[in-house]
Amino acid sequence: MPDHTDAPFEQLVFSGGGTRCFWHGGFLETVREPLGLKPERIAGVSGGALSAACFIGHRDQKLLEVMGAAFDERDTNVTINWDEFDRNGLTPHQQMYREVVRETLDDEAVAKIANGPSFEVLLAHPPHSGFPKLTTFPMMAAYLADLTIRSTPHVVFPEKLGARQELVDARQAARDGKLVDLICNAAVIPPVFNLQGWNGRKVIDGGMTSKAPMPSDNHGRTLVLLTRKFRKLPEHPGRVYVEPSQSVPADKIDFTDRGKIVATWNAGVEDGRAFMASFASTAHLVAADSTSVPANPV
Repeated sequence: MPDHTDAPFEQLVFSGGGTRCFWHGGFLETVREPLGLKPERIAGVSGGALSAACFIGHRDQKLLEVMGAAFDERDTNVTINWDEFDRNGLTPHQQMYREVVRETLDDEAVAKIANGPSFEVLLAHPPHSGFPKLTTFPMMAAYLADLTIRSTPHVVFPEKLGARQELVDARQAARDGKLVDLICNAAVIPPVFNLQGWNGRKVIDGGMTSKAPMPSDNHGRTLVLLTRKFRKLPEHPGRVYVEPSQSVPADKIDFTDRGKIVATWNAGVEDGRAFMASFASTAHLVAADSTSVPANPV
């Protein structure tokens, strides 16, 4: 039987969730070395795209510090003057996020991503190119209904209304100097945020079409990192879905409280420890390529 610490997962998937994604950082800080986690293929969506980039570029701790410092300078989540409104609309989030992403992913990190494992970011396109922002209202309603009724990471209702998905090669974006644009495009939450564009098409948060996008070359054992609890986690051979043991302290788009993202990181650390204890007791099943580790081992 193979040693379960020898690359137990060939794929790693990062769900979105705004600032809840700091749970990813704490969790991975705890399990990365013990698991020998060196996935060949990585996919991320929404805020999980930034988590994935920081994982590959080894910038998780830096992101926590940079984002925390930005939050220290802010005490409201709404636009407070005309200059901000002209750039960002009703909230400062897009400009703040871009600045944090740019500062966190320095040239060395971008180079690691460009030359690293396969890395794809999920974007979504609204149904109508002529009135893209208007069409996001029914999509958002469908998305929320999906989460309430189906409560699973794999969303289906928005696609039935015409939303389309696209997995983008983030390594190529890094080589082309477009990685920051790609990661920021991945986190455009409609209808409040201003819609951005990618290759001439309007894009919205890919999390509206999937909370856990599989890589396009999808095979091998997969660790899926979520940021919220679901009632119906899929049962799929070769996939392990891991969710927080309880609701994390961070509010999804609260950009004012450093303490909440630090507490969310720490929650990930604790859940990572519990995961490793559970993983050790079921390692022989993981080696047999089955969904064997409890999604919520705590």
